[in-house]
This record gives sequence, C-alpha cells and structure tokens, in this order.
Amino acid sequence: MDYDQCIKQIPLTAPLAHDADTFWHLYRASTCAVERRRAQLFALLAEGRPVPEILQVTRYNRVTVYGLVKRYREQGLAGLRDARHVNQGAPRLLTAEQQQTLAARLHADFEQGIVWSGKDVQDWLQQQYGMSVHLGRTYEFLRAAGFTPQRP
Repeated sequence: MDYDQCIKQIPLTAPLAHDADTFWHLYRASTCAVERRRAQLFALLAEGRPVPEILQVTRYNRVTVYGLVKRYREQGLAGLRDARHVNQGAPRLLTAEQQQTLAARLHADFEQGIVWSGKDVQDWLQQQYGMSVHLGRTYEFLRAAGFTPQRP
C-alpha cells in the first residue's frame, strides 16, 4: 500500500477528541502562525464544515490535511505544535573549546606573519581532532575567529 492509499484511510469526518471551542481557544491564544492555522483547520473540522470549504479557507491541500489529522490522532493537541520551534538543528562541528583553540592558533600565527587559508584550517582540524571538514565550513571558522580569507 503506497502513502496516498494509506493516508486516505484516515477519516476526516470522524469525531475529534476535542471540541471546536478548544481549537478556537488555541487559535486565539497562539502566537505562532503555523499553529494558529492548524488550530483553525481543526476548529473547522470539529464544527463539521465541508472539507472543500476547509481546504479553501485554510489553503491547505488534502494530503497535508490528512497528515495533520493523522498526527493529531496520534499525539493529540501536541500534534498541532510547530516542531521547528524546538528543533535545535544539527550539532556544532567544533566545541567552544575547539573554536577557542583554533582562534588562538590563528591569532598567534597572524602575529608572526602567517596567514591561514581554508585548506590550512582543514588540514589543522584533521591533524588536531581527526575531523574531516568540508572546505566551505573552514571559512566560517575563520570568520568566527575574526579573519577573512586572504588568499586562494
């Protein structure tokens, strides 16, 4: 069974665990546009509005609505939250201590007239920490230490 067939088995007209007033309260209380829009969607569903009308009002497509209903049925009201607010993203490549060590090394060499390239930073990170870092990221480390690329 493919995704479309699986998702279409989720009934949009089945009763929800919360009433429309609960969703409208969330709609008014939320400061996040994504969460407000989701609360509006569920308030309209709870009121029994026709699905085509709900799609037109909320500007969601049918597949997105099925996905949101599925998530709501699994997680309850927590399923309406915008997970991007709690997503911390990827961990930093260098710890604060590693960044400070690199910056100190860059500044010490600069005082001796040595200017590092991105490739130099890349090689140093490999030797010091065994890290294989993409060349583009090394320029971020240079900028964070107060340097700009000076040579190719």
